[in-house]
Amino acid sequence: MANFKIFDPMTMDSNMLPNVAGNYVFLLRKGSQLPHVDINPQIPEVTLDGNTYQAIYTGIASESLRQRVYRIHFIGNDASRSTLRKSIGSLFGYDLIPRKEGDSKHEKFKPADEEKLTKWMKNNLLLAFVENADPESMEDKLIAELNPPLNLDKNDNTVNAEFRALLSKLRRRHVIGSAEHFISSMKTTTIKVRATQSCYPINGVKIIQRNVNFNRETNNYKCKFNDSSTFEILRVECSYNGEIKVYEIESKYLTGRDSITFYAYQDGKTFTIEWQKAVADYIKEIKL
Repeated sequence: MANFKIFDPMTMDSNMLPNVAGNYVFLLRKGSQLPHVDINPQIPEVTLDGNTYQAIYTGIASESLRQRVYRIHFIGNDASRSTLRKSIGSLFGYDLIPRKEGDSKHEKFKPADEEKLTKWMKNNLLLAFVENADPESMEDKLIAELNPPLNLDKNDNTVNAEFRALLSKLRRRHVIGSAEHFISSMKTTTIKVRATQSCYPINGVKIIQRNVNFNRETNNYKCKFNDSSTFEILRVECSYNGEIKVYEIESKYLTGRDSITFYAYQDGKTFTIEWQKAVADYIKEIKL
């Protein structure tokens, strides 16, 4: 990758990307990481301009690096047009919705999640690119040599095979019929409690409040609710820096367990929550 150049979407204008064909590799910024899931991938390292980065995805722009990379991947707000956006959003557990009403073939994330995805990508990713009139041949070589974990097509490397299988499954999550998340119709009463304390069920809803703190040794959080038969809805209210994210799950999906866990990601002054695999398909973020 000696001829590759670095593009930083946070500090550089998109016009810095040439309007010609070429190859590109998405890199994690130093200190950044992919959304956490049950299987951790091995991420290859590349060195550019004396700096070492982790390479997560490579692709081609058959006509324009500027159009493909910046306008489709970084700010496209339509995961149906970007394999990379769909993969990262799927790792976050965002719900897929039809791109258009009645369109069963093309899936994207709801607008709010697409916006969060764009912000995360700008804050956590860099781009290495090179102009190339014949990018297809180099793409095959880069996939074979680097084995980026988010490249599913043309990748039969045994390393990360289990992670790619999990990612493929996450990308096939159930598509909801509209852009709105599930909202419980049950009326609830909010009670102020201490950070890790859960309250008694009110109108069938049990509430757990957790303060997210990124100064801890781990960003995993456990929400203990004990007997799920004592409530109908579990609500978890996660707060960080004055922002509160609220999630709900029906008790029928909690049978056989007394707690659930989530993983928190810091994104500037905001944060992102990822739920453990066992409940990720059933727990929904709501707006109160």
